[in-house]
Formats: sequence, structure tokens, C-alpha cells
Amino acid sequence: MKHTFTSCCAALLLAAGCSVTNDTITTTKPDTEGAKPGVWTQDFDAAKKAAVEKGLPLFINFTGSDWCGWCILMDDQVFSKPAWEEYAQENLMLVYINFPQDKSLVPEKYVARNEELAKSFGVQGFPTYIILDSDAETALGQLGASRNATPESFIAQVKAITGKRARKAE
Repeated sequence: MKHTFTSCCAALLLAAGCSVTNDTITTTKPDTEGAKPGVWTQDFDAAKKAAVEKGLPLFINFTGSDWCGWCILMDDQVFSKPAWEEYAQENLMLVYINFPQDKSLVPEKYVARNEELAKSFGVQGFPTYIILDSDAETALGQLGASRNATPESFIAQVKAITGKRARKAE
């Protein structure tokens, strides 16, 4: 019975586009301090500051990185791909607001803050992607996961939202 249950769980994860290795799920490893364009960080305050300084929109990923099938699917199909990484490095400040089962994945100092952010942005499910303008305050739009998402299709959705923003004067 236990073997059948384990096999069924692995099959479901694989069907969702997830990778399972030695009973663990491959997830993004975001920075915990500081922020750089195109690099996932859990440091929301540093990302906000950098977004303002660099004139880049803030892309906030509300995720359940180690249990949410749709989150894992998007990591696998979009966020881990070179096309996304290249686009994000030039165009976005990436913030990773994680609600994992493995509590060691989020520094203790961010746990309560993550809850507050989810509440303030009205997050009701995972993944939820919120895009803020380069002022790190003005909400431009929201996206979700898609079974057929590719880096190119998702980038097009992000561009459609960020294209609405006022460009920072050079």
C-alpha cells in the first residue's frame, strides 16, 4: 500500500512537469540577503530599493516551492530556462515569497513578513505573481501558472503588463 501511494505521488508530480530525485523536489534557491536584477531574492526590502534605483519593475513570486505542483511546474518550465533568466536579468527585480512545508527554506525573520505580504496583496492561492512598477508601490498586474507556459509565452504576458508602466527617464 505504501509503495503504491508513493508511486502514485511520484507519477502525479512527474505528470505536472516536476522533477523528483531521491524523494525531494527540485526547487529554486533564492538569495536570502540583497537584491540584483534577474536573481531571485527573499529580501523584499532590498528588492524594493533596487527596483527604485534601477528603474525596474518588481516581479513577486508567491510560492509553495516544495509542495505546490503548479509552482514547481512553473519553476521547471519557465523560471529555470535560459530565456527567462536572460529576460529577467535585463528587465526585472525578482522576489521569492515562499510558503514551504520545509520551514528551513525561509529565514525566520521573513516568515511573519511573508504572511503580511500575502495578506496585503490578497494572495489566495499559489503560485501568484504580482508585478509592481519601478516605484515598488504601484501594482501593474497579476499572473498565474499555466500548464502550457514556456519562457517565451510567460515573458510575453509580463511584457504586456510592464508595457503599461511609465519608463524611467535615462
